[in-house]
Amino acid sequence: MRTVIKFTLFEQLSPQIRSTIIIFIALALVFIIVGIKVKKLDPNKTPKGFIFFTILLVDGFNKFTSEYIVGKKFKFFAPYLFTIIVFLSLANTAALFGLAPPLSNLGVALSFSVLTYMIIKVAEIKYLGPIKKIDALLGPFKPISPLMLPINLIGEISTPFSMGLRLFVNLMGGAVIAAMVYAALHWTLGIFAGLFLHAMFDIFFGLIQAFVFFMLTTVNIAMATDA
Repeated sequence: MRTVIKFTLFEQLSPQIRSTIIIFIALALVFIIVGIKVKKLDPNKTPKGFIFFTILLVDGFNKFTSEYIVGKKFKFFAPYLFTIIVFLSLANTAALFGLAPPLSNLGVALSFSVLTYMIIKVAEIKYLGPIKKIDALLGPFKPISPLMLPINLIGEISTPFSMGLRLFVNLMGGAVIAAMVYAALHWTLGIFAGLFLHAMFDIFFGLIQAFVFFMLTTVNIAMATDA
């Protein structure tokens, strides 16, 4: 009996990965177009339409986030934080557009949280320095530093996993509840009422989880850069 071993360079992408790529491309195109149009704006005229909405959105984001991160730190981290809230808002409501929610894949959720974790570590090294970071890991009471160091290291390593699992589990939990409600209402109130409430659940759970992850990242960066 012969055993045939096949080697493939690329495997078929999962629906969640395809959705992630589609959302990234769409956001990149929108950001590029908006950036070009904003550069061409006449400062003496009030912008209209989508550009006006975008300016209001960015201004509201800046005012909210600057309460936690200020000065040069804000300019350094604001682009990433804005990308987080926009991407997660679209990713968590992707089902409304016929796409598989990217974060319903545990690998995508963990990858996203690992990237955020790396940003937080960059913030600590950039604004606190390695000496202060090591001192924080040893704890305030030096005689018990050998005990506190492994505990704090476990906390450091577990952070990206806890953030990723939070994204995955909360989104999947919301999807399960929404599916149960949709199935029940589909037979009682009719298909249109069920579809409407199903969409409302998608929007509610998706936007709430996007905001929660955004706030966790913002607070962690603020704490990591607080000298």
